[in-house]
Amino acid sequence: MFKIFKLHIKRCLLESVNLLFNHDWFYRLVGLVNKRINLIESLFLVYPATGEYALHYFYPHMIRRHVWRPGPSGLLWQNGKLSIMFAISATNGQFTDSQNVEHLRQIADHMEKLRLLLGARRKTFAGTLPGILYYRRIIREAPEADLTAQVVSMAINLVKFRESLGAETPVIILGGKGFIGRRVVKLLGKDRVYSLDVQDGQNQADWPDNLTGKRVIVVNITLNSALRDYIDLIWPGTVVINEVYPEPEADILERLDGKDCNCYHIVGVQGSSLPSFPAAYEGAIPCCAAWPSLSMGVVVQKLN
Repeated sequence: MFKIFKLHIKRCLLESVNLLFNHDWFYRLVGLVNKRINLIESLFLVYPATGEYALHYFYPHMIRRHVWRPGPSGLLWQNGKLSIMFAISATNGQFTDSQNVEHLRQIADHMEKLRLLLGARRKTFAGTLPGILYYRRIIREAPEADLTAQVVSMAINLVKFRESLGAETPVIILGGKGFIGRRVVKLLGKDRVYSLDVQDGQNQADWPDNLTGKRVIVVNITLNSALRDYIDLIWPGTVVINEVYPEPEADILERLDGKDCNCYHIVGVQGSSLPSFPAAYEGAIPCCAAWPSLSMGVVVQKLN
């Protein structure tokens, strides 16, 4: 009962915020103040991976209203700076539909307009949006990709420490030729790194069988379904790290647990959010929402 009450409070607050403050005149006023105090570092556009995630924040009528219309949905605090989170309810399938290219362009233009109004230094996009916008030449740079790759590299080193694995432990990257993956591979170096990517026509037959039985790390930086596709090839004792949104499903975790394979999830960067992120993302802010800081820390959660 308390959880239901808390959910309604959260939804009501966000709806009130959208009705009262989602106006250019308000953002312009905040921007005038921010130019003096330099507090707002970034804007972050988020979207739900599933209907369940959407309902964590919004009532159904708000979900329909904000398919392509960004609305303020939260505040992020990291290393002494503030980021403002906006949300739309469109999903990955709608982003890849060629009929929605103009919607994507409008979204990017709208976020740039908000950035200028609020006087923020940068804007970032969640999930697959940065790659899609970049490849369609709607945006010219994607700082999310470089920072996420840095955080993934930090997470790999942290997991190695927790699992008492040596620096030379082989790392298998699922999605190593992707928008984020190729940056991670570059940071790790080619030695002891094995990259698999469907865009090169690679499949299960390209799995590095020569490593069988050795302690290795498998990092998923591609699709949520990738772990399911390769789980039969993962041998006991392997350590799995997931960077993909959302976190692995319960049956995948059970199968990994049955193989004595520990699975870690990259929650994000050390920081706080209001409201808090749901499920395995609680207690940090997403990598793609973070801004580069010398004191930036990574948060990793063991899922099984």
